[in-house]
Amino acid sequence: MQQSDFPSYFQASDNASTEAQKYYLNIIRIDLLSMVLASALAIYNYQSTESKLIVYVVSGFLLLLGLVLTIILKTKKYEDVWYQGRALAESCKTLTWRFVCCSEYFENSLEIVEAKRRFVERIRELSDEFKELSIAMNSRTLNLPIITEKMLEIRAYNLDARKDYYIKNRIEDQKRWYADKAEYNSEKYIFWFWCVIVSQTISLISIVFLIVNPDLSWNFVGLLTTISASALSWLQLKQHQELKQAYTTATQELNFIVTLTDQLTTEDSFSKFVLDSENAVSREHTLWLAQRRK
Repeated sequence: MQQSDFPSYFQASDNASTEAQKYYLNIIRIDLLSMVLASALAIYNYQSTESKLIVYVVSGFLLLLGLVLTIILKTKKYEDVWYQGRALAESCKTLTWRFVCCSEYFENSLEIVEAKRRFVERIRELSDEFKELSIAMNSRTLNLPIITEKMLEIRAYNLDARKDYYIKNRIEDQKRWYADKAEYNSEKYIFWFWCVIVSQTISLISIVFLIVNPDLSWNFVGLLTTISASALSWLQLKQHQELKQAYTTATQELNFIVTLTDQLTTEDSFSKFVLDSENAVSREHTLWLAQRRK
């Protein structure tokens, strides 16, 4: 299913979360970079008053920029919008797959009018849980259909067609996404870990060099320790190692679940299969959200 095939609340919350995440991470990047640049200006001990004044002014501007950005992060609450938007979007997506696959609470035995009523009711309950998020969601997107034509089309498929569609477009697609993200986070973790190690090692070498040559005008220790602290802060913010483990676990769990597809010969068995699969995806997201809120 394309993003436009999902309910309006999924699209609006997903867009709000993505936008807030982009602003949040970009502000953190600029904040950390401003601190690194400020420390870089102090690597040489200028003798002239004019040179010192220029360095002090530029350093002061960079530190002021960092302070302003920190205040913006506090007041705009991009992080909260990011997390809440992701939680609402994933909840809507899970609910949608259960609806189109006629899983628990949206069984195939229900009249379509009743199934639609139940779905809208659950979406309304979810929206009530995230009332604060409504400010960040686009009103035009919210005016799109809650139940799309594509959702009704898939729900009308016979059992085999629904099963094939779900396995291909949900399970296999999610497995690929988890596997790619696990690999990506593993690579990023290694990269930033080595940035910390290398910068700390060079800073140690630099301080030893200064001990041997105390009259030198160059001092890279402050810059290197700031780089190390910034890289460590970014590593903790992104939580690459934790995400890699969470995505790997989710991939393995979906692999176990998908091996049971040959046994899905009835509506009841397929309904339980969908419920188990969506619970597996939800557990991964719940773990991610809990780690982010630590």
